[in-house]
Amino acid sequence: MKLPRIQFASLRTKLAALYVALFAIGFIAVSITAQVMIENQARSSVESELLASGTVYDRLWELRERTLVSSAEVLARDFGFRSAVASGDKATIQSALDSLRSRADLPYAALVGLDGSVVGMEGPLAQRISSFPFELSEGHRDAVVTIGPETYRLIDSPILAPTEIGWVVFAVKLDAAELRRLEKLSAIPLVATILQRDAKGHWYDPTGSIPRSVSLESLFPNGSSPRGAATLTLADGPAYARARSLAGPDGNASAALLLRYPIAMALSPYRPMQAGIALAGLIVLVLVVFGSLRLAGALTRPIAALQRSAQMLEEGSRSEVEVIGADEIGQLAVSFNRMSAGIVEREHRITHMAFHDPLTGLPNRAFFHQSLEDRLMRIAHSGEDVAILCLDLDGFKVVNDTLGHPVGDALLSRVGELLVSLTPDGLVSRQGGDEFAIVLTCEKDSDRPRALAQAIVDALTDPVEAGGQIIPIGASLGIAIGPADGDDADDLLKNADLALYRAKQDGRGAFHFFEVALDQAARERRQLELDLRMALSSGEFALNYQPIYDLKNDRISGFEALLRWTHPTRGLVGPDLFIPVAEQSGLILSIGEWVLGQACREAAKWPDHVRIAVNVSTLQFCHPGFTSTVMLALSRSGLDPQRLEIEITESVFLEGNDTVLAVLRQLRSLGIRIALDDFGTGYSSLSYLRSFPFDKIKIDKSFVDAITSDTSAMAIVRAIVVLAFSLKMETTAEGVEDCEQLEELRGQGCTSVQGYYFSRPIDGSAAFALVGRSTSVEFAA
Repeated sequence: MKLPRIQFASLRTKLAALYVALFAIGFIAVSITAQVMIENQARSSVESELLASGTVYDRLWELRERTLVSSAEVLARDFGFRSAVASGDKATIQSALDSLRSRADLPYAALVGLDGSVVGMEGPLAQRISSFPFELSEGHRDAVVTIGPETYRLIDSPILAPTEIGWVVFAVKLDAAELRRLEKLSAIPLVATILQRDAKGHWYDPTGSIPRSVSLESLFPNGSSPRGAATLTLADGPAYARARSLAGPDGNASAALLLRYPIAMALSPYRPMQAGIALAGLIVLVLVVFGSLRLAGALTRPIAALQRSAQMLEEGSRSEVEVIGADEIGQLAVSFNRMSAGIVEREHRITHMAFHDPLTGLPNRAFFHQSLEDRLMRIAHSGEDVAILCLDLDGFKVVNDTLGHPVGDALLSRVGELLVSLTPDGLVSRQGGDEFAIVLTCEKDSDRPRALAQAIVDALTDPVEAGGQIIPIGASLGIAIGPADGDDADDLLKNADLALYRAKQDGRGAFHFFEVALDQAARERRQLELDLRMALSSGEFALNYQPIYDLKNDRISGFEALLRWTHPTRGLVGPDLFIPVAEQSGLILSIGEWVLGQACREAAKWPDHVRIAVNVSTLQFCHPGFTSTVMLALSRSGLDPQRLEIEITESVFLEGNDTVLAVLRQLRSLGIRIALDDFGTGYSSLSYLRSFPFDKIKIDKSFVDAITSDTSAMAIVRAIVVLAFSLKMETTAEGVEDCEQLEELRGQGCTSVQGYYFSRPIDGSAAFALVGRSTSVEFAA
């Protein structure tokens, strides 16, 4: 529950309350400390007395035992008694036992024979003592037993003639009278109680004066062995208590002696001291309240004057406070006067910072958004247009990564100045990062937005000098015209961003106007992304496998895994449509992991010479956990690493040669084969071959298509094969569709081929059946 916060009407009252509260806290702390010390002292005194009383009990117990044993021995040595025991004269035995009870002042005495018979006692007690001498541990003469709610101490003495012919057994009932005699021996009014254990091992008071409780059980933490003094919770209040176990015939305790002393009685001698402490605290508290009110008044008068001046300043009229003295209050008045003098200047500065970018000094996103809303409201009556130009610098990340952030910041400032100089009739804003936005108000169907966009592109085509560096930079722009492309600020900005995205797709360094088709395309892409997220969990993906034919051994040497997506409503979705979306959204990581695992599991069923080739996207390959993903797929499937072939394209090297080469070497160390896909379609293929020895080069389908009709394509294929042979690499030609292409590739020395001529992509079961039919596959010419 949250307590309500106390509100004070004045500072004077607050200060007085604070001083009083501080004193009260200190006094309470002292009182608690004194109380703890008093309770500890009382507890220590009671514990000492409890321990002493327990010692006295032990000595009395031992003395009583010796007295009773001596009496029994006198009777056991009597010739007439031994003769009566030997002859079974019960009358003589009973007479002797009665005489012994009278002399020893005992209520119970009996003879136990070697056969367990009892003379001199009847009832449950007689039944219990019949086995007592036989249960005693060796070397012991007495023990405590329980019979229902009653507890007895039993002592035996053997009768020798000259061997044992029986035992004299005494029984002392540990009742209230016996416990009162023990209580009178204590220097303090202790209360003694006999406890018993039930069948489950729990301790309880058979008289019912002490209820069963956790605090009672806490006296015996180990079940039967009692602990030192502890606090016992009772109906009439807590008490200090100590327990002593009473050993039974077998040494285990079935009863215990509990000594207790009420805490209230233990603390009663200290009550006057506690009352004196409370009275002294009350007197001092009155004095503190009086002094606090006087001191608080002296402090709050000049502060009240400051408060009045501050209120006037809040209302817009500047006011100075009279400075009296050189103490802290006087210094506060001086500081207040300085504050009021500079407050207007700071307000202007804060307002500027709230609506302007600190780096370039241009209006920020909030100011731009508000200005755009204002212009849209104005053109609703004027019939003009509002044009939004969203600009993004091309390659700015490279500038930050290579030249550093200070140079990047200088470049942003220089670009901001350039945009302002090119747009005297508009508002230029920095949206964040390397993004800028411009808003123009122009006449209907004006060419001003196009002309301005072209001027910006042309101006940023030349390198820009910033931070002492000559930096080649470019820009892409997206343009939206309101109200045609949107009648509120959010729609216009969104549509301008869509146009910017399209401009970047067109190759950067260009501008693009918003079209309705862009919005529709964005919606479709978003829906496709949402469908992709569901496809993996819903099991909509499947793998097809296209055979790779070994021309040298005339057999299938492997399969290339091809991802297929069957959408529940769209039907079969082509990889060229959903793979780019998966890469842009990052879903390619989880999809690629599934493809790799599924392909390895399927390939593990094939013959040992048949490999599986898996295409890996750039984003997937450059992810830090890619090597672990490959190892996990191999371990779960049991596939030999030498049967896995990872296909990458030249685009992975754009992420940094050192990182890519490190991953390639890790994979190679595991025994995994690496193939360079779409060879010859990039710009630096030869340099990649020199950096890393690939296992295979895949010749792009564009060269294979023209190999029988174009001599240049034939020459390129021949050069690739010769190059691979020289570098000890295999070659696979993709897209073989007829016999002429096959024969030409065979003649050129190509290692393997794949394409529709041999087989279209097939599912896993068909691939298993194909490799299981035979090791050699013939194809019709």
